[in-house]
Amino acid sequence: MHPAKMLALRGVRVPNLKNIDVDIPLHRLTVVTGVSGAGKSSLVFDTLYAEAQRRYLQSFSVYTRQFLERFDKPDADTIGDLPPAVAIRRTSASTSSRVTVGSLAEIDPHLRLLFARAGVVVCPGCGQRVPAHRAEDVLVALQAMQAGTHAAIAFPVDPTLSDRDIWQSLLEEGYHRIQIGDKIYRLDEESAPPLKSTERAWVLLDRIEIGKTPAERVRESTDAAFRRGNGRLGVLTDNQEIVFDQRHFCPRCDRLFPAPTPRLFDPGDPLGACGTCDGTGTQKKSPADCPACNGSRFNADALAVRFDDLNIADWQSLTLSEATQRIEKVQEADEGANVQLAQLRSRLQTLAGLDLGHLALRQPASTLADGALRRIALASALASNLVNVLYLIDEPTVGLHARDIGKLCDALTQLRNRGNTVVVIEHERAILAVADHVIDLGPSAGEDGGNVTYHGPPNGLTTAAEYPTSDFWTGRSYVECPERRRTPTGWLKLSGVSTNNLQNLDVAFPLGILCAVTGVSGSGKRSLVEESLYPALCLAKKKKSGAVPHPRPLSQGERGEMRVAGAHQINDVVLLDQTPLTRSARSNAATYLKIFDEIRDLFSQAIDAKIRNYAPGHFSFNQPGGRCETCEGQGSLNIDMQFLADVRTICPDCHGRRYRKEILAIKVRSLSIAEVLDLTVREAFRFFRAQPAIEKKLKVLLDVGLEYVRLGQAVETLSGSACQRLKLAGHLASSRKTGCLFLLIEPSAGLHPSDVVNLLDSFERLLTAGHSLIVVENDSDIIKSADWVIELGPEGGKNGGRIVAAATPE
Repeated sequence: MHPAKMLALRGVRVPNLKNIDVDIPLHRLTVVTGVSGAGKSSLVFDTLYAEAQRRYLQSFSVYTRQFLERFDKPDADTIGDLPPAVAIRRTSASTSSRVTVGSLAEIDPHLRLLFARAGVVVCPGCGQRVPAHRAEDVLVALQAMQAGTHAAIAFPVDPTLSDRDIWQSLLEEGYHRIQIGDKIYRLDEESAPPLKSTERAWVLLDRIEIGKTPAERVRESTDAAFRRGNGRLGVLTDNQEIVFDQRHFCPRCDRLFPAPTPRLFDPGDPLGACGTCDGTGTQKKSPADCPACNGSRFNADALAVRFDDLNIADWQSLTLSEATQRIEKVQEADEGANVQLAQLRSRLQTLAGLDLGHLALRQPASTLADGALRRIALASALASNLVNVLYLIDEPTVGLHARDIGKLCDALTQLRNRGNTVVVIEHERAILAVADHVIDLGPSAGEDGGNVTYHGPPNGLTTAAEYPTSDFWTGRSYVECPERRRTPTGWLKLSGVSTNNLQNLDVAFPLGILCAVTGVSGSGKRSLVEESLYPALCLAKKKKSGAVPHPRPLSQGERGEMRVAGAHQINDVVLLDQTPLTRSARSNAATYLKIFDEIRDLFSQAIDAKIRNYAPGHFSFNQPGGRCETCEGQGSLNIDMQFLADVRTICPDCHGRRYRKEILAIKVRSLSIAEVLDLTVREAFRFFRAQPAIEKKLKVLLDVGLEYVRLGQAVETLSGSACQRLKLAGHLASSRKTGCLFLLIEPSAGLHPSDVVNLLDSFERLLTAGHSLIVVENDSDIIKSADWVIELGPEGGKNGGRIVAAATPE
């Protein structure tokens, strides 16, 4: 490769970056790595993406910008010329059933166009094709007749008019003959009999002789008959009557079908949607399939159209792999259809190549794991064929089995080779190995992070300074296999499991140890743990579903067929995934664990607070009394600039500290309430040594590896893995129960190898305390550290859902 131009960033101070200078090579693949909390997202998304979006929005008019999302200028001295940016990051899947894999992957629009262009209408009543004829079809039929045959080109009588009106209007237009049945009548002699509703009457427009009448005259007569007959004409000979219709009309069933258009194949459009369920596929008051469309979401007119002998609902029921196989076998159609076929082939092959072939086109996006959502977005980026774009991708290996990492590497390098700049947040060794450039942030998290510890080619990590990334890259640090495996204290037995693609499984889960459930994408891991074991245990323990996330309600069939034994051995079951916590600038780690209640009580007991009669409420930034009323406890002000973007500034009265001066004057061991909220968990643990209630909850945060988080840090700034560990800490801090079963979904997602070591340490503490752990995981370090492994597979989707192995890692 030629030397790359650099995107220069200077003096970047976006939290928690330490005034760093960074050069990112353009048209190259750069991996940003580092421990959790080191500042990776701050650099990639809060700096690069935010600035790219801000500059893009500046190109709009002042009037337009008021209706768009607004981005503040990142805190940096200079940021070089940025290409247009596309972000592929953690996202909350839509809960709407209308958002599916097909719509997310942009397959549906091309499939609709293909059906509109090359679909065939088949009457459901008689099973016959119902084509829409063109003038060329009439000419072909006439040419196929024997030379010398006499024929008439005619159009049907308008049945809405009375007989007298019909004859008079036809005469005025210059027509003189009409055929009713097998007899011809002259209109000017008034010999035509009254029409019966069951009779078909044809107005003769032209008489021709096959082989002698000029083709130009035949074409003109055909066009005129179609025009005068409102899209219908007849070719009449001595022994047959051939009807041609430009509409999709079935004469056998007397049924007219709408012309295939893209709208007809959109369940969100009234033209194609089932009228009973409005295109949702379910009954409005229950999750059961709509009885009118059987869950297909389409009305009968849309389902009457077929392509490759399947209707639109059949196509959307296919998996991506099945759809790929069918599309590849389709013979060439007309030019317009071929364009759509090429688009579909490209997109489907890309999706299948990213280990997504097991997903069905109609599968709701809300059921997808976060890693699958990101890979769908990556596949869409590859299919878009954009060049000179800055792609910012957040941990694309999340949830991906080691077997398929190579396919992801190929996709990332393909994106780069098209002339794009690709920046990926990642810890996977294979991704680092194919990168052109590596930026390692650290050395630790939070206040001890935010520095560039290494930048350069991947092989330079071998001789780099001894920091976490280079330590694991060179093998100086690694996760050791445990010297011995723990022995189960009991077993949970789940039988008759057929959720999603699970093949009527009987599964035994060990208790009192670390159990890892693994397998390729789509093999059924989450179906087994999150959608089967968890709701079955909730039902057995009569646990209310008010906690987030809600357990999936079991159907009557599942209640009767799926059984769980051994639930009496656990006191509670807790499911922890990486869905974001409540997004509020006022919610932080201290409020989430209710540490803030004890801290406010402690400040209210200070001598100066008692003299001034300050209650605990005075030390809350959410309530009037102690908070700064200028910013209402936010610490900043949002200034409305009318037609310009709003400007957020530090509050001039409290200077970002959220409280009134009188409240900040109250000190506990020389620190104000604002200074306490600015402490990291580890600093706070030392500060509150004499406060057992506070110290106990802080110890839980230390145990789950969140020592770098500040007490007052907004929850909305935490990563997915930090949110999951905060949820775990919340359960441990609030529950006095022992013998709990914790179900963790991909706890290693977003973690550096050194963070995985800390995660395993927290697992050890949980197990030592008498709890049980089942983790859905593909991380090799966690799998080899587990005491028992349940592997599902052997493939994804219909070819998965079976137990491949259930044993120790050995």
